[in-house]
Amino acid sequence: MAVAGAVLGYLLLAPCRFGGAWLHGDSYVPGCYTDILPLYYRDGLDNGTVPYLDRAIEYPVLTGGLMLLVARAVAWLPDTTARAFAYVDLTVVVLGAALVVVVVGTGYLAGRHASSAAGVDRGRALLAGGFVALAPAGLLSAYINWDLLAVALLTGGLVCCARQWPWLGGALVGLATAAKFYPALVFGPLLVLVLRGLLGREGGVAPGDPLRSLAAAVVAWTAVNLPVLLVAPEGWVEFFAFSRERGADWGSVYYLLGGFGLLDTTDRDLVNLLGTLAFGAACAGVAALGVFARRPPAPEQLVFLVVAAFLVTNKVWSPQFVLWLLPLAVLAWPRTMRPALPAVVVGLWQVAEVGYHFGIWRYLRHIEAFEGGNAPVGVDIETYALLTLGRLFTLLTVCGLVVVDSLRDGRPAS
Repeated sequence: MAVAGAVLGYLLLAPCRFGGAWLHGDSYVPGCYTDILPLYYRDGLDNGTVPYLDRAIEYPVLTGGLMLLVARAVAWLPDTTARAFAYVDLTVVVLGAALVVVVVGTGYLAGRHASSAAGVDRGRALLAGGFVALAPAGLLSAYINWDLLAVALLTGGLVCCARQWPWLGGALVGLATAAKFYPALVFGPLLVLVLRGLLGREGGVAPGDPLRSLAAAVVAWTAVNLPVLLVAPEGWVEFFAFSRERGADWGSVYYLLGGFGLLDTTDRDLVNLLGTLAFGAACAGVAALGVFARRPPAPEQLVFLVVAAFLVTNKVWSPQFVLWLLPLAVLAWPRTMRPALPAVVVGLWQVAEVGYHFGIWRYLRHIEAFEGGNAPVGVDIETYALLTLGRLFTLLTVCGLVVVDSLRDGRPAS
């Protein structure tokens, strides 16, 4: 199923990869846009530029390293276009392998946590892994960017921690954070459960393994970042500077408020402050849930809530960020509810994600036509707002189910 998902995700790029949409600059219409191809040219990878050293890029170092390695692997091809397309193809192979890791790891974790007996519940493992492998929103966004690298490393880290290998698990989470920032968020819920234990509440976690994992993550992150920082400090800091300085971007509530004249999104300090305060408030709520809920919430549920809160309150919510949530949503599946209601809610969330995927590209096409003085095409700001809010509210509904499940007493439903 994982391999099938990887191949299907590539086939969805066919209108661009084989139909000429990338060459003609109209990848928004068929919805097969990817950052991988234009950034190959923009970041100078086509002519041997070394990220960070020769040119600053806005990605963490492990993602930049992957970009460089793949570019060097196809550099022997004589034709520029052939190199660019081979660069996309080889990147897809690497990310497809990462998807296999995510699917198998998620299946293992879901099956293992579903049963108190030794071994893995294969039925639950297949359902969980199959959902991550074949969810339409995941297929559509698998190769928009390099997110699957971080998702795979994080999943591997969670598997290692579940098998009581805290040092290796923490190191993988640290490497995942060196590819994307969001994996670092997993330590917040773990420390909340440690606090629950220190307060003597049932279901708390002893501090030993979480602190070992955190230490290993810091060491691993430092090991891959420090050499780049020492050799190319200006290139290394670009990721942090870009994250701070960019304005309200696609998918965020702030962008919609600015689009309707309700927020001055040119004031980047204000947008950053609002995002920080909103995320801090959401984390405080998750922490209170983790500490004071009568029945101890599962760590996966708290992690899902924190990552979802990060996306909802962030000033950027790109369509491929759904890849962050898919495995976590499966692992956070409500334990005290019959499966019908969660299945319907998660299904609606996925429909909203698919709608947003096509909506964002049609909206960008609309902006492109408007700025070029052409006749209106695609979708306008009102339609885009509806699609954006649909994704927002369906995800919040999934979060609501997880919170309700965490607050309920009773045994897990079958």
